[in-house]
Amino acid sequence: MGQLPLVCRACGGQAAANHKIRAHVGVLILMKFEHLDGPFCRTCGIAVVRQMTTRALCLGWWGPLSLVIFNPFTLLWNLLAYLKYSKLPPSAPAPGRAHLDTGPPVLRRPLAYVALIPMVWAMCVVFQIIVHST
Repeated sequence: MGQLPLVCRACGGQAAANHKIRAHVGVLILMKFEHLDGPFCRTCGIAVVRQMTTRALCLGWWGPLSLVIFNPFTLLWNLLAYLKYSKLPPSAPAPGRAHLDTGPPVLRRPLAYVALIPMVWAMCVVFQIIVHST
């Protein structure tokens, strides 16, 4: 018996892939792991990847383990999801439904640049450790 083709859970589009999209929120010692499971079509998948990646870039760096381990892996996972969804052919949504709004690319969203604050702080700490150890 053949497997049924996947349809997008958001718009009902016929060309869809199943990939989990993640976001991570790290605050000091507290962490929250978020995810949305597919299947999504090309447009809806990219929309969700952009939304969740922006959330991780804004809120995922504010704890030590989040900064070093969890958020970088979350971003890498979302990059793989983006590559998977971007390879899908475009598909039309089901009648009466619409694609999710992709919005601007991640690097054109102001909230994505909140990530620079903890990254600069982490680089300063590493620089201070290097300077004081020599």
